[in-house]
Amino acid sequence: MNANNFEMNSSINRRRFFLTGGFAIATTTLLAACGKGAQSPKGEYPRIGVVPPTTGLPNGELNDEVLLRTATSLEFNAIDTYKKVLELGLFTGSSAGTAAVVNRFKADHEAHAKALSGIITEAKGETFECANEQINKLYIDPALNLILGNKDAGIEPSDTPLEDVMALALGLETLAASTYQFYVSMLSQPKLRAAAMGIGEQESRHAAVLAQAINPGVAGIGPSINADTGKPNPSAVPGAFGSLGVISVSVGKRSETGSKTTLNMETPSLNSMAYEYAKCS
Repeated sequence: MNANNFEMNSSINRRRFFLTGGFAIATTTLLAACGKGAQSPKGEYPRIGVVPPTTGLPNGELNDEVLLRTATSLEFNAIDTYKKVLELGLFTGSSAGTAAVVNRFKADHEAHAKALSGIITEAKGETFECANEQINKLYIDPALNLILGNKDAGIEPSDTPLEDVMALALGLETLAASTYQFYVSMLSQPKLRAAAMGIGEQESRHAAVLAQAINPGVAGIGPSINADTGKPNPSAVPGAFGSLGVISVSVGKRSETGSKTTLNMETPSLNSMAYEYAKCS
């Protein structure tokens, strides 16, 4: 490299240095002016402007009362859903007898809710006698929109509403059964675990009856896979033990390929528990 080139490169480097340095100094001055009078806490980055305060959810303790309140809320989810289903008038003709079964299930859920509320009251706790809003928001409302249609959301009604209603009912009963099965391992008192097992056993029977109504006969007793969809068929005895995994419910208008929208239900998580601070609206 000759002397002229070296001198040219040196002048360019010096120019870049002064330009970059000047920009850095100007930026630092601007930030200092904006943040003047306000010191950032140690370990935090300085910020421009005012950050509005946020209010987090109260801390909730996951105890026996919360578990029983949450279980009660699921009973009201089922009660409200069965009421809506019966009002649709879908159980006619050959399916008229199913209306009696649905009414019986609704009555069982009402009895479960009453029994749980009695246990909570006896323990000097506060009952929670309404549906779980998170379960409605995540599972039931979307399912009913897919079944009944929602013009505002651009959702067409299902072409097989009775089939979908039965699938939703099976999903809710399976969800309830798996919830009680899970809560048995979390409840601290033997009498509470016994109560959960007793109610959970009835929810499992409901699910078995609905599974046989959807997929009747010997083929619907044990687990099997649908050859067209690749998904499990409803079965009265889906496994050796009740499932604690995801519960898939397929509802809504069939697509061009013949498939329906699948909703995945899960046992209530920590953000959907009926903590002491949760109130019925």
